[in-house]
This record gives sequence, C-alpha cells and structure tokens, in this order.
Amino acid sequence: MEDIKQMKKESKAVTRSEQSIYQLVRSRKDLYKEVLPDPDAASRFVQASLTAIKMSPKLQQCSPDSILKALMESARYGLEPNSSLSEAALVPYGEKVEFLIQYRGLLKFAWNSGLVTSIDFDKICENDKWEYSKGDNAKFSHTPSFDDRGKVLAYYASANIKGGGTVRTVMSLGEIQAHGKQFSKSYTASASPWQTDFDAMAIK
Repeated sequence: MEDIKQMKKESKAVTRSEQSIYQLVRSRKDLYKEVLPDPDAASRFVQASLTAIKMSPKLQQCSPDSILKALMESARYGLEPNSSLSEAALVPYGEKVEFLIQYRGLLKFAWNSGLVTSIDFDKICENDKWEYSKGDNAKFSHTPSFDDRGKVLAYYASANIKGGGTVRTVMSLGEIQAHGKQFSKSYTASASPWQTDFDAMAIK
C-alpha cells in the first residue's frame, strides 16, 4: 500500500513539473521573439519546443533552468530543437540539458551566409576508391562503392567559396570519436545524436 501511495505521489510531482515547464516556455514567447533571427517565427519556435519536451520523458526530468537555457541557445541560432528538420538537438544527461547544433543546422548557416556555391560531404569506407594528400599539390577524390562499402575510415566535408577557392576538412573515425568525447558532455548519453545518429554528428 505504501509503495502505491509513493508511486501516485511521484506521478503527481512529474505532472506538476511538466505543467510548470510548459508554462515557463509559453511565458517566454516575447523573449524568444527578441532573440530569434525571424521574430515572426516565435509561435512556431514555442510550439516546437513544447513538442520536444512532451516527446522526451528524459527531458521532462531535467531542471527547468537547464531546459530554458538550452532553448534560449536554440532560439538565438534560429534553429528548431528536436524537430524533423534535424537542425538542433536538446540532449538530456542527468538533470542537465546539452544544446547541440546538428549538421543540417550548420548547412543552414552556410547557405544563409551567401558565401558558398556548393557543399559536399560523405564518409570514406574501406571498399571505396579514394585519394587524399595535402601540400602544394593537394589532391582529393572519392568514389563510393555501390556494393558493401565496408568499415568507415573517415568523414569529410568540402565547400566551394563564392569568388573561387575550396575549403575541405577530412577527419579519421578515431579523430571524430576523440573530438566528440572531448567537446560533448552528453557523448555517451543514450539520447545523444552521437549514439542515435553517429554519421550525422561525424559529418557535422
């Protein structure tokens, strides 16, 4: 009987917590309007934020301050959190929330800058054909295999810049894993994009 009473008490506490964070997010609509690149997107941003929280029980267990801080970062960048656009993610770890910009969010920034004419990215696998060298006679080519591509060796991204020139970054699988562990607090969290969609985070 005592166990049942405790379960009901905890359930009511979670419900009150959910209502509280929903109310806080709604009350900040005018604040989001001030920081969003597009003020007219405030209502859509609030709805996307509420949906993100509602769809994640782990987010609901995080501290309201941590959630609101992550949402403010998302608003400043003009990216919808945890949406089908995959522009940004709110990743719970314990009672904290980490805000992560995903690679589609970075693509949005690049195209909006007006500085690039084309962008290309992919992973390099052991059965692909590729060549990469740096220096005065730098070379890069990559032909993906249409059969079994094999194990992943590296990832790359390149962009052609308006007015001429190409910017390219190539990183090995090990380098990317080390980068994620060093710079992402939620790297090992089960809800982290590093665990649910590693390719997307590696391309980022």
